Amino acid sequence: MTPLDELARLLAKYGHTALLLTIRSLSAREEMRVELDGFWAEVAGPDLFGATGSVASLVLGSEAAPATPELERDRASFRRALWLVADDLSLRGVATPASEAWRQSVRAAQRPASA
Repeated sequence: MTPLDELARLLAKYGHTALLLTIRSLSAREEMRVELDGFWAEVAGPDLFGATGSVASLVLGSEAAPATPELERDRASFRRALWLVADDLSLRGVATPASEAWRQSVRAAQRPASA
């Protein structure tokens, strides 16, 4: 399962249908290797990494959802899949400032605090 597939699975599970359509479209294009230049530009774009209304700005399940072990695992899987997408963009040299800032913020949050 690719990171885009994992994002689609989790968006579907928690009913985020508008963003799900975008991710499913990207996932299908990735699988078929269609329009690769346009594909990578869209992956790096505001639908995935915009400040608002994007996959990266989404709180999986909603902010009001009660925290459960399953939801926390799914949120961690969601962040990991999105980080893998952002990291791939960076490695390919097609990252945008927004995707790179998001990737760096996740990396910084995972570093242990220095004593």
